Amino acid sequence: MPINIAIDGTAGSGKGTLAKQLAKKLGFGCLDTGAIYRSVAYYMVETGVDLSKGENIAKAVKKINFKVVFEADENGNKVQKNILDETDLGDKIRTEQISLASSIVSQVKEVREFATKIQHEIASSFDVVVEGRDIGTVVLPNANYKFFLTASPQVRARRRLKQLSLPEENYESILEEIVERDRRDTTRALSPLKAAEDAVYIDNSNQLPEETLREMLSYIK
Repeated sequence: MPINIAIDGTAGSGKGTLAKQLAKKLGFGCLDTGAIYRSVAYYMVETGVDLSKGENIAKAVKKINFKVVFEADENGNKVQKNILDETDLGDKIRTEQISLASSIVSQVKEVREFATKIQHEIASSFDVVVEGRDIGTVVLPNANYKFFLTASPQVRARRRLKQLSLPEENYESILEEIVERDRRDTTRALSPLKAAEDAVYIDNSNQLPEETLREMLSYIK
């Protein structure tokens, strides 16, 4: 049976980077589930779907021609590609606009069913690290290992500012967006963000990524 490792956590907690590093260490594939929702959100934004109406989102997701594929990079690591209409979306899904839209569309049942189907197919076929917001609680409740990562909103805002190479004056708006994202993710009716009861909880506000990675590896036999 494939080995599955679930990593959940708040926006900006570093779970995407750490999932990739952990997968590389173990020789596993790495599935960024947030990228699936971001890809759906990108489709919705690009096609002009009214995101204030859930029924419109539910109808639109049925029309998406989307798939996830893994391609080996020059070092032999499996890299996720998010393919919409036969085109790799790349960094087009990594904007703040798409981040906020993703939080909205992910609350729609049909979108979560669409994403969960893709996640199950990959997890049942490969040794994989899967990161997202409801992996250990909903998508892969029987994962071999589960982690929940977080950090203070202020630290996460600083990280996002640096990641996007934005000037200091953007800090307050980024912080407000992160706080709002947390509120939506933790209070949504469908699969709210929370740590699984059997997950290892890590607050990495005062940790370097390599320190968090070492802590995670210490739990994996």
